Amino acid sequence: MYAKFDTTTTSPAARSRRHRRIAAGVLAGLAVLAVMAVVTAPDGSSQPPGFACEETAGPDVVTGSGPGDTTSGPAAILGFNHAYYVDRSSEQARRFLTSDSAVTTGDRLQTGIDAVSADTRHCVSISAVNTTGESARWAVTVAEFRPDTEPWIARQAVTTRTVDGATLISEISLA
Repeated sequence: MYAKFDTTTTSPAARSRRHRRIAAGVLAGLAVLAVMAVVTAPDGSSQPPGFACEETAGPDVVTGSGPGDTTSGPAAILGFNHAYYVDRSSEQARRFLTSDSAVTTGDRLQTGIDAVSADTRHCVSISAVNTTGESARWAVTVAEFRPDTEPWIARQAVTTRTVDGATLISEISLA
């Protein structure tokens, strides 16, 4: 008796989706490792102990805490987080959101900002998941560093969209 083997093949579309999921998982893992490397690296600066966020812009991962802008998805994500943690301003943060953004609007965004200690530092790591036309999906890791506590890591899925030449955030969800 001979063993029977399944000789059916997976469709190219199914393989492509599987490869994208695997790539997204690998990129998310790399992003976490990048944040952990940045967090634990000594930097000799005047930042609180345990805090270092090196600005990097590699082909696969962007890391930083700078002011950002609206020239790209990673720049908009950095800008939103800078407005949230450094400027502590929902008005500034909204500059990085589309008008139909699913992100909290009104006073709730400022309430969330106010709930975070003013001396909290942050570091963001961003990697591309996929791009479709004017929209792009990003795997984002935000590390918060509060005095006298362990770092808190949030993993997010962020969607950006280019509108009239500016790239803005249309959605932020937990990943």
